[in-house]
Amino acid sequence: MGHLGVWAGMYALAAFVCLSQLVGTALWFGLPRWDAMLCVLITGIAVYGLDRVKLAGEWIDPADIAAQPERYEFLRRTQRTVRFTAAVLLVAAGCIGARVSWLVPLLVLFGAVGTVAYAPWPRRGAARLKDRLWLKNAYVAGGMSLFSLLMAVLSADGERWRMGLLENPAVFAVGAAVVGLRVFLDAALCDIDDEATDRAYRTRTFATAVGSGSVWNWAGLGRMGLAAGLPFLSVLPPLARIAWSAAMLLGMAALRWRRPVLIRDTVDVRFLPEALFVAAVLAAVRTQSS
Repeated sequence: MGHLGVWAGMYALAAFVCLSQLVGTALWFGLPRWDAMLCVLITGIAVYGLDRVKLAGEWIDPADIAAQPERYEFLRRTQRTVRFTAAVLLVAAGCIGARVSWLVPLLVLFGAVGTVAYAPWPRRGAARLKDRLWLKNAYVAGGMSLFSLLMAVLSADGERWRMGLLENPAVFAVGAAVVGLRVFLDAALCDIDDEATDRAYRTRTFATAVGSGSVWNWAGLGRMGLAAGLPFLSVLPPLARIAWSAAMLLGMAALRWRRPVLIRDTVDVRFLPEALFVAAVLAAVRTQSS
């Protein structure tokens, strides 16, 4: 499942759910509408699968192969199937997304194009987006938070999102910033797995710049600071921001307690349970108050 990008797709879904909860566009049970969630999930699986096998076999990044030999042995054997499946999933995501808004298929297309542009082929001289310190993680964080924000806006109930966006744009800006910072820190953590090969293939990451141990510590402090600051972001709905503060602390404690040898898949998987925890809290409180 990890090889095919399913965990990464679940991470994209969690980012969308998180942002919807923080800006108040989620439904009464704490989750967005089902078709929007399904669209985001299969878009995430498709684009991450496509990023791994590229548009052609000779474009698969040798740095990725060296960093994750077992994964890429599987992907090289199945690359044509993965590309075909990714294409089918992107079409399906566009069709499902059209139920939400006619703009969503365009978002799916832009998501695929943006993912391909991130590292379309191995480094041949000039640095790719993937090879540049700060830009590498900022590109992923900005793209995912923007995609989640637009999906949250387009999937909101009726005309409510339009009035809310016009009357209080700060809610959407702060919500997107919170999700973007979370993704940025998680992306830095994921680079720990590839420190040796990234250094060998001249991909600059925080792990290659300051060492994996330092990234592990400062990313944890950043997550702790984000969780501690959330209750004070008064522009966001109070229950959602407090519940997300608790969820992030619990998720960070679980990662620190487990401390896996390879971090990437664990980081991808843990975000969605946090989002479901917050959804359960929102649903329980709203049910009691009604």
